[in-house]
Amino acid sequence: MIALLIMVAAIAALIAFAFIAVADHKKTKRATQKLLANKGASLMVTLPHTAGLPVPEKTLCTLFYCARHIEINANGVEFKLNFSKIHDICVKTSTEIQKQLVSSAGGAIAGAALAGWLGAAIFGGVQERQIKTIRHFMVFTYSSDNGIAYIAFEAAYHKRYVNYFIDEFNKRPLNVRTVAL
Repeated sequence: MIALLIMVAAIAALIAFAFIAVADHKKTKRATQKLLANKGASLMVTLPHTAGLPVPEKTLCTLFYCARHIEINANGVEFKLNFSKIHDICVKTSTEIQKQLVSSAGGAIAGAALAGWLGAAIFGGVQERQIKTIRHFMVFTYSSDNGIAYIAFEAAYHKRYVNYFIDEFNKRPLNVRTVAL
């Protein structure tokens, strides 16, 4: 009887939690739509800054795709990058390979059990392990007063939204830009 009451209470708590989560999601979605409407933007994504802006690295920046520009908000500072100055928006990938030397404790124990200290030395020897880290960056290439410049954001967790930005930019009519070298 007590187990039945506990199960009913648990099910009721799960149902209540589901209703609260759905209501919170709807509230967040409405707030996001209102923010986009206020900015006149069609897309929005929040990414950590990597390079190109006068803000610290890994500062969370909110990027808005507006009708005539990209707006970047970072710690209350607003940057606007006009489409007429943007040459390209793309995703770049950085691959880093680290090599680590590790010893095998399990191999040493098994080797010691089979062949004593010599088995432990042989089976517990140092092995090389490689760790491959792949990072994705959203990069804006644009014309500044000092020539060609870049702004980069880490796009690891929001690749889908970054691709929406790139697709929208590529749909725009192509403006031929000449850069004197």
